[in-house]
Formats: sequence, structure tokens, C-alpha cells
Amino acid sequence: MKRRKSNDKMATTLVSLGLCVVALGAGVSYYAWDQLQSAVPQEVTGQTSPVTAAKTPSLQVTKEQSEQMSDDGGEEPDRETVQETVKTTVAKQEEKKTETAQFIYPLTGEILLPYSVETAIYDPTLEQYRTNDNICMAAEEGTPVMAVADGTVAEIKDDERTGRTVVIDHADGWRTTYSPLSEDVAVAEGDTVGQGETIGTVGQPEKYGAALGSHLQFSMEQNGEKVDPQTKLK
Repeated sequence: MKRRKSNDKMATTLVSLGLCVVALGAGVSYYAWDQLQSAVPQEVTGQTSPVTAAKTPSLQVTKEQSEQMSDDGGEEPDRETVQETVKTTVAKQEEKKTETAQFIYPLTGEILLPYSVETAIYDPTLEQYRTNDNICMAAEEGTPVMAVADGTVAEIKDDERTGRTVVIDHADGWRTTYSPLSEDVAVAEGDTVGQGETIGTVGQPEKYGAALGSHLQFSMEQNGEKVDPQTKLK
């Protein structure tokens, strides 16, 4: 009886020992297989790593970039080029301003007394030499007098030396003065007049210009400075 129990105990021990050996072998085999898989290239195993796709720019961004490339040829504008462009634009604006400031003659007639502020000229009425800040143009009494440029009638007055006088303000600080005119001028203070519009007619000469006969006295100034009309009238 004792011998049978001893044999059973030995068998149990052997079975347990065999199971441990089997488990240990399985563990070693799994470890070896895992290492082998790690060493095999991805192309062989057929596995790939996840790839992050590049972000596609929006339609608006693409459009703006395209317009910018179209405008500057894909390069940052050269500073000298920009400065030259600005100078050209300013020059064109000044040229346009000059063109819009052109003046026409108020009437057609001979210059009886020219503009002369640096040199004294002879005045037949006063019978002496003096400077002159206007021009006197021969014209029959009743001859229409035109506005030399667009403007606004700033003043209508009766002056002892020049008679009925009309003053018109124009763009860019220009002011023109016409005298002597007939009493029935065609404009009133505050009126807007166009270039070539009749503002009145030539009146009788005053005593300070009687020796010149019937004429129009005309003067120009810009920002308060007298200017020779013959250098500006076209």
C-alpha cells in the first residue's frame, strides 16, 4: 500500500515538471518570434507607418497668392521702382492740375499797357513812368468780357480808379480782376461762372486811363501774388 502511494506521488511530480518545461519552451518560442518580426523590414511584412498628408491651402489663399505673383512677377517690388512709380504719379497729378488751371484771354485786343512790376513804363494818361501790375487791352465800348476760367464771383465794386470792377476766384488760389465794365454786369456776387462765359461788357474808361481810350484793364494773382497775365493766358 505504501509503495503504491509513493509511485503515485512520483508520477504527479513528473507530470508537474513536464508541464513547467512545456510552458517555459512556449515562452521562449514566443519571445524569439516577436524579435524576428521586429527585425524584418516593413516592405517584407507589408505593414506601413501612418503618413500625415500635407495641408492643402484654401481657395482664397491660393487666389491671393496668384494675384500677388501676377502683380509683382513673384518677387518683392524693388524699393527704387516703387519710389519711381510714386514720382511719376505725382508728376502726372501736377501736370493735370496745370492743365486744369489754363486761362483764356478775356477778349481779343491790342496790349496798350503791358505788365511791368520791375521796370517803370510810361503812362500816357499820368504822363509819367510807373510800374504796372496788370495789362490794358484795347476794346470797343460794349465788347463782351469773358471769364478766363471757371470760378466764383467774389466781388463786384465801383472803384474810383478802375470804375465798375468784377473779381473772380478760381481753383488753386487764382484770382482775376476785370475793369472798367459797364454798369449792367451779367453776374452777381456768389455766382458760379464757366470759362468763356460773359460776365459783362467793356465800359467807359475812367480818368486815370482816359488817354488809352476804350479798353479793358485785367489782372491776375495767385495766393495774393501778382502774376503777368501774358504768361498764363492762352
